[in-house]
Amino acid sequence: MRRAWAGLGLRARLAASIGAVLVLAFAVVFVAVRIQMSHESSVIQREEARETAAPGAGGEERGSSISPIADAQSDVEKTFLVVGAGALVAALLAGYLVAARAAAPLRRYAATAARIDAGDLTPRLQVDPASPVELRTLAVAFNHMLDRLDRAFARQREFVSDASHELRSPLTAIRGQLEVLARSERPDQGEIERVAGVTMAELGRVDRLVEDMLSLARLDEGQRLARRRLDAAELLRELAGGAPGASLAGELPAGVIEADPDLVAQVVRNLLANARRHAGPDGRVAISAAARDGSLVVSVDDDGPGIAPAERERVFDRFHRSEPARDRGSGGSGLGLAIARSIVELHGGRIWAADSPLGGARVSFELPGLRPPTMRDLSPNA
Repeated sequence: MRRAWAGLGLRARLAASIGAVLVLAFAVVFVAVRIQMSHESSVIQREEARETAAPGAGGEERGSSISPIADAQSDVEKTFLVVGAGALVAALLAGYLVAARAAAPLRRYAATAARIDAGDLTPRLQVDPASPVELRTLAVAFNHMLDRLDRAFARQREFVSDASHELRSPLTAIRGQLEVLARSERPDQGEIERVAGVTMAELGRVDRLVEDMLSLARLDEGQRLARRRLDAAELLRELAGGAPGASLAGELPAGVIEADPDLVAQVVRNLLANARRHAGPDGRVAISAAARDGSLVVSVDDDGPGIAPAERERVFDRFHRSEPARDRGSGGSGLGLAIARSIVELHGGRIWAADSPLGGARVSFELPGLRPPTMRDLSPNA
């Protein structure tokens, strides 16, 4: 019985409770009326027996024989009204208690929501197995939402902290160089050029960082895709040709894909730049592609130190670096792979890291919707 009750929803529990209260009230009224009717029936039978024993009573006795029936009807009416009113009051009270018990979890949920509204994301709703199905579902969904909010705020705090750290470093370097230059009463031309070179390099790093953060902000806001029909092989040849030291590996798949050319090009450029930084100036960087189950899979390989298995998911986090002590010698902002992941996911694809046949790291992404080219796609005016 308890298991069946636990499986009922909130509406079913209220309906069952109110129905049980009404049935009980009707049963009380029915029993009370039956008892009163039995009593009145015995009274009427005694009166009828008395009339039968005195047959010559006349009209006066006839009138007296009607009086017990009228009295019985009056008593029944009074009993029905009294017992019915009492049963109605009891039913209303029972309904109020049932509703109050059903609303108790909602009051607890409201108190928890008030604490969260005040800025505390730590409380969670208690999932009582005896609660109705709707309330258990609400509690689970609410806790899941709080977990996501907590993670989102944590990522936001981490992002702000990392961005401040990234911006402070080049600004500190610029300030130091300017202070050195200001302390020299008559700096020579070589010193001025050296300070100018360092300052411009740091300003370029700041400019790239700000541009990357703006790109991420636009992607987070749900940037609209300017989709066009793209020849996958032609696009990859063009991007590989524009990347110093990158080569094409294997045969490129023939096909057309609907995608935003600028954003896809940004993904490939970010992966090539990341591979070049890790491979070094004399390392090997290769780009390859394949068709797989109606999707285009693009891979960028390098012969650098590779990515440890424990880091392969984290490398796509914002401002994450695999180098110890967050080394900036490579010149990266730590946002290139995060931007690539956002763009790929915006196209409905996925991106991942693995071992490379060249001995280093392979970063691949998959875009759905690759289809064979048509005559219209092959036309120069397509």
